[in-house]
Amino acid sequence: MPETGSTGQGKASASSRSIKKDVIHMERSRREKMTEFYTMLQSMVPNLFPKATRTRIVDEAIAYIKGLEEVVAALEAQKAAREASSGPATLHSQRSSTVEVSASANTAFFAINFAARPGMVMKVLQVFEDHKAEVLNATIACDGGSVTVTVTASEMEEEALGKIKGDLILI
Repeated sequence: MPETGSTGQGKASASSRSIKKDVIHMERSRREKMTEFYTMLQSMVPNLFPKATRTRIVDEAIAYIKGLEEVVAALEAQKAAREASSGPATLHSQRSSTVEVSASANTAFFAINFAARPGMVMKVLQVFEDHKAEVLNATIACDGGSVTVTVTASEMEEEALGKIKGDLILI
């Protein structure tokens, strides 16, 4: 009987060691996963030093998210204000351009305003190139979703002014 008791105790001891190893392994995996999550979170928050503490990472992430929420709220308010003043934006209204032209004795001034889209500035300047207009100065200003391009060109005939304006309206 004493042998059975000692063998049973050995089995119980081996079983408890196995359980303890499993617990240690699970705890190590949990810590590694938490470290991975903190590293990922840290990489998503701008201007955070590489050696930041976990508390600092969480605090900065919370502040960053709150800042993003404020930006979203401001953008939604802008969108609502725009829609209230001009109605909901449509594809047609986003594609339209306004063109103003004035000419003096030896120069022509163009102001082109349009919704910001990739490649639009190049299209505007290409119109002047196509009409062989001598561009003296060009400026570009962005304001939210719209772009204004102003062009000063050397003197040209009234007919050329009209053709350039017509082409600019179509882009």
